[in-house]
Amino acid sequence: IRLGGSKMSKSKGNLVAPEDILDKQGADALRLAHLQVKPPQEDVDWEDFGIDGCAKFLNRVWRLAVPGSDLTKVVRSGDETEADFNVDRAAHRLVARITDEYDRWSYNTAIAGFMEFTNMLYRYVQEEDGPHAETLDSAVDALLLVMAPAAPHLCAELWELRRGDHVHLEAWPAADPSKLLDDNVTMVVQVNGKVRDRLEVPSDVDEAGAIERALACEKVVAILAGGEPRKVIARPPKLVNVVV
Repeated sequence: IRLGGSKMSKSKGNLVAPEDILDKQGADALRLAHLQVKPPQEDVDWEDFGIDGCAKFLNRVWRLAVPGSDLTKVVRSGDETEADFNVDRAAHRLVARITDEYDRWSYNTAIAGFMEFTNMLYRYVQEEDGPHAETLDSAVDALLLVMAPAAPHLCAELWELRRGDHVHLEAWPAADPSKLLDDNVTMVVQVNGKVRDRLEVPSDVDEAGAIERALACEKVVAILAGGEPRKVIARPPKLVNVVV
């Protein structure tokens, strides 16, 4: 870490005492600032540390997760809506993403993932009908579990308030693979190996469905001119190659 263009060291007397930061913004804010500023293998200037921004983010997480928050007073139960399903899928994708980024020591992008997911949850709880109680609880729990290594004090306190247990004794969450798939994917349509079109298709489209869509697209219909293809090679949902 550099300060004023020079590496921090006792001999140069260019150190930053952490006491004021710990008193004002907290240890977790300082920890997050270290993690999010740059990849760990790169040098960084102290002036680039966004400690205030990290402290504000942690305050947003607290307001979202603490029981009895004014932000989550209005919740609903019963059948889940498309918005609820989207939040649930996003929570599983968050777990998969953060697990991968921790494994790669990509802490700065993991912090960005926390912030993006928190922003999404704020939009969700502010919808006119309010959030679905179980969906919101599950999503917030997922956020706290994957954030715990990066913000251990805040997550431990919130988890104890919410669940009565210690978050650092919980098992690491596992993402449901079925919820990591996009609803739609882009399928490439080729004719004799040359790309002719790209179609949006369901991620679970089968071979027959992929072929049907490929043969129905305008560019393939024009090339076939009423004839039949010699062969169709399908690799759903990514590719269909029409051989004429």
